[in-house]
Amino acid sequence: MDGFLNSRRSVREFKPEPIPRATMEALLDVARHAPTASNSQKLHWIVVSGREKVQSIAREIIDCGRRSGLHPALIARWDAGEDFVLRNAPTLVVACAPEEYSWGREDGAIALTYLELAAEARGVGVCWAGYLTRIAQQHASLRKLLEVPEGFTVRGGLMMGEGTHTYGRIPPRKPLSVSWR
Repeated sequence: MDGFLNSRRSVREFKPEPIPRATMEALLDVARHAPTASNSQKLHWIVVSGREKVQSIAREIIDCGRRSGLHPALIARWDAGEDFVLRNAPTLVVACAPEEYSWGREDGAIALTYLELAAEARGVGVCWAGYLTRIAQQHASLRKLLEVPEGFTVRGGLMMGEGTHTYGRIPPRKPLSVSWR
């Protein structure tokens, strides 16, 4: 288990085929078993399947970023043809929680981590969708495009697909920072 966890990598280059629905259903079934505060189980999932659909979401993220002052260098990268936002992923998974639910961020992160590790175990590449998460908090147009249910907010997302590369070593990490008392 330690070797599995230590060797996990973020995948940022994907093959074009979306994750099959049966695989996504199995992964989401694992994620729904993740711990939630007081066993509340309030998460709602959105799965976007297909590169064209995911790209339309990436375009909306950039459009929202233009309106809200996303760093010009990032906009220039997009305009030059680099999808640094959703990495041309063929599948996108978004975790949502009720807006007023105070543990939604934590429950979403835990469930997305379960989903990420279950995907890795099945050979599915994953990368966290930070731009999506940040922009969805600020822009109703992105939440509308994602079809986030009324009264819910985005708590995190994962880009998913079969990676184009394989890796033979554990990613380097900084030394452990710990205080013993």
